[in-house]
Amino acid sequence: MHLRVTLRDIAHACGVGKSTVARVLSGSPQVSDEVRTRVLRMAGELGYRPDPSLRVLAQHRWKRGTPAASTLAVIDLKSKHSNALAIYRPGLAQAAERAGYRLEEYRLSHYGSLKRIGEVIHHRGIRGLIVPPVTDALEWSIDWSPFCTVGCGVGEYRLPVHSVDISYFSVTRLCWRECRARGYRRIGALLFRQPGPDTNDSLRHAAVFYEQSLLSAGEVAIPPFSGTMQDNEGIARWFRHHRPDAVISLNEGALWVLRDLGEKIPETVGYCILSHPGKSQFDASGAATHRSHIAESAVNWLDQLLRSNQFGLPSVPDVLLVEPHWIEGRTLRPR
Repeated sequence: MHLRVTLRDIAHACGVGKSTVARVLSGSPQVSDEVRTRVLRMAGELGYRPDPSLRVLAQHRWKRGTPAASTLAVIDLKSKHSNALAIYRPGLAQAAERAGYRLEEYRLSHYGSLKRIGEVIHHRGIRGLIVPPVTDALEWSIDWSPFCTVGCGVGEYRLPVHSVDISYFSVTRLCWRECRARGYRRIGALLFRQPGPDTNDSLRHAAVFYEQSLLSAGEVAIPPFSGTMQDNEGIARWFRHHRPDAVISLNEGALWVLRDLGEKIPETVGYCILSHPGKSQFDASGAATHRSHIAESAVNWLDQLLRSNQFGLPSVPDVLLVEPHWIEGRTLRPR
């Protein structure tokens, strides 16, 4: 017996081929339950432990396989209402190149249905699938079983796949704390209501309500504005009624409404945004949501799923939340 138990040792003890043992230990579904149980039991009895150096070599050889094995498919869900993939596309392309993959985009409007996209991707031998935030109600008739899938960002509709996203609870709390640190005490949140069962929307509201629960006696808890982004009249009514000294908003859009009301930013009211794009028309203060890092994490996670043959939908979908950081601008100065 070797000092280190090898795949060949396990194969000999079980009476199966070395490749069968390799498939079992990598989690491949292409093995019967009876053989899988026998191999795993024998591996445990023999005290098998993977050799990290051999794993690195195997991964290098795996990357040099067929072109399809080095290709990741990205579903483009662009519609007249949303183009969520656009903010992640540059980060995905860079991350895929660094990891040794190339990306192929499959636009829903071209193929007509998600079922058809799945069939085409599967026929081409592509096993890795990236899904951008889902903002529209769609019929997800795609067969997930041949693919390893990771969501890059989460939209109004959460899919039952592993996903990477910004922590919207932390984003909202960060903006609130920055307002408080600068002396603002009548903080109002323009959170807006998104269509669909938006989990992120509930997280933003939860953060505001939590921070309001910590206010001292006598401080005012301004109800968040929960209309739509397009409701400029509603935003104006909300602002005139509650008179916040600082506004937390999803983006810079409401700045125009406040200016039309005669407000000067930041002289008369502070303003910060929950999703800072990096470059701001108004040099706004706000939370950086690390789109490129989310994209890179999604590609790296998918790479690991492919290497360990974790195909199909997970029994427990995991979500990796990325923490924000503050971007100092000119719209939220100390009082």
